[in-house]
Amino acid sequence: MSDFNKKITDDLKTAMKSKDKLRVSVLRMIMAEIKVAEKSGKEFEHIDVVNSYAKKLKKSIDEYKKLGADENVSSLESELKIAQEFLPEQMSSEELSKIIGNIITENNFTIKDMGKIMRSVMDKYGDVADGKQVQEIVKGILNS
Repeated sequence: MSDFNKKITDDLKTAMKSKDKLRVSVLRMIMAEIKVAEKSGKEFEHIDVVNSYAKKLKKSIDEYKKLGADENVSSLESELKIAQEFLPEQMSSEELSKIIGNIITENNFTIKDMGKIMRSVMDKYGDVADGKQVQEIVKGILNS
């Protein structure tokens, strides 16, 4: 059992003992996603699996916000907080803006190079940077 799986399992046991139903549910979902990834036979990183789950939650949050379903939004945000405990700390907007600005300047990128910029940033900082946030910052820098 990997260290990551052991941590999830230990956290799950603790949550079950403390009767934290939401935490138990989220941890079980993460474990299920990991099992699916394991059975696929492809190489994967545990962080990528949790990140994928977190992205699904963020997408659901956005959809429920559009629908005005505040109860669901708050529940999903609670789930997201639990999932994010298993992810590296995300970079701040200021740090990302500085990095993106440097990449754009060093390579003389323009708005036409949006894909190249995104690829450069996400390849290097994908574990600690949210793609949607990166896209917004890139657009902001290039449109100013």
